[in-house]
Amino acid sequence: MKQPQREALFDLLSLSIYADAHISLTEERLLESAFIAEGWDSEYPKSLFIDESMARAREMSENADDMFDYINEKAQLFTTKATQKEVLGVVKNILKSDGETHEENEFYNLLVQALPKVGK
Repeated sequence: MKQPQREALFDLLSLSIYADAHISLTEERLLESAFIAEGWDSEYPKSLFIDESMARAREMSENADDMFDYINEKAQLFTTKATQKEVLGVVKNILKSDGETHEENEFYNLLVQALPKVGK
């Protein structure tokens, strides 16, 4: 995965944990693990990016239209079936970690729609 795709994935992961307005410790740990697993290849400090990503996620989660647009904007960076499947897998893993809610399922379905090469 290239750096812009990593950043988009991290933004989607940050947003995913706000989907049900409840951030569990398990979700936080898995999010941190995903950040470590995907790596970081930028001079921009990772910790600063994460803080900013969480702030963007909080802001986007407050309005359904903004969230929808944000998901679609980030999803455009994943142009292959392989990267789209990876994104869905990582996001699904975090969402199911504390039990999936209706809101989390809605978020996931929006993400699936934004990644057309994978389908449902």
